[in-house]
Amino acid sequence: MPRKPFTICGETIAPGSRATLSLPLPSQSSYTPLAMPIHVIHGRRDGPVVFISAAIHGDEINGIEIIRRVRHSKTLERLKGTLICVPIVNVYGFFNHTRYLPDGRDLNRSFPGSKNGSLASRVARIFAEEVVDRSTHGIDLHTGSNHRAN
Repeated sequence: MPRKPFTICGETIAPGSRATLSLPLPSQSSYTPLAMPIHVIHGRRDGPVVFISAAIHGDEINGIEIIRRVRHSKTLERLKGTLICVPIVNVYGFFNHTRYLPDGRDLNRSFPGSKNGSLASRVARIFAEEVVDRSTHGIDLHTGSNHRAN
């Protein structure tokens, strides 16, 4: 039986293919559109759906490079299952070189989130619905940042 396509962010990815997607995020008072980058590798064979995320704290940037290296690994040619890579979860904090979102909240403390709550709560809900809920396993990368040690 052929493997089914994988659907995420309203896009369908065929088995054995890759896609780079933009998950729309709530706009700020400036109405500047922002999106969370998502890279999907949908293997030819069945297996788990694993997400790897980084920069849930916008100033913890080492995980971004780790995800870039994973995405370019030749071993993914033999992937069983689906890999969802989210190099920058907290786009707002990343652009502002800060751990927090513009509402002053820690995204990592805002899960599962809500559709009508604070900015952090809405971002948490979007990430949970589109990425976490579609996965069987998850890896969230954290590192030290300015003035913080692990």
